[in-house]
Amino acid sequence: MSLPLSSIAIEEKNKLATDSVFMIALMVVIPGVTDPIRIVLANQDITWRDETWIAFNFEIEEIGDTSKGEVPQVEVRIANVSRAMEAFIQDYDAWVKLNGFSPMEIYIYVINSKNLASDDPEVEHYFELKKPKFDNRWARFTLGAANPFQRRFPGGRIMKNHCTYRRFKGARCGYVGTETTCNRTLTQCRAYSNSVRFGGAPGMGKGGIVVAAG
Repeated sequence: MSLPLSSIAIEEKNKLATDSVFMIALMVVIPGVTDPIRIVLANQDITWRDETWIAFNFEIEEIGDTSKGEVPQVEVRIANVSRAMEAFIQDYDAWVKLNGFSPMEIYIYVINSKNLASDDPEVEHYFELKKPKFDNRWARFTLGAANPFQRRFPGGRIMKNHCTYRRFKGARCGYVGTETTCNRTLTQCRAYSNSVRFGGAPGMGKGGIVVAAG
């Protein structure tokens, strides 16, 4: 099955010669760690989605398709010479003991160096992190797909008092003040004098959540 690449990526791919590069980026979301870990397999840091992605060494096994319904499992190896990844997992273990289990999540993106202005990657995969192992060279993770029966349906919701925008201070949010965090409530948005850009629907009436048929 062909990949739905962006028009920019298709144009660059079809050129006889181009200086564009397809890059693999990882975003690792670890409960108990304040900010996601954003790394890219490149020779220099990049800026994408208004965030800095750190050039870092990692390896990913091939992600293949299956026709038998198995849950795919992929090993990702992230450089651990500095023991940084091991320290993150130790913080995660301490967090789980206090708060209960919540899975670590990894997003794998393929992006094109000529299309960094777009928030949409060329390819995106989501996995949950399982079975971490460490040595003096690599932090190894077995990544398994999330249980489809735990996914929210329908995928899109309109909420009265909760902002649905993905990124605080992003293009849709539009907040340009000095605050660095937001709990995504209408009350918080009003306190920041940014309620005109609120990503919820306060006029929807009672109930809090409305499911709309497509």
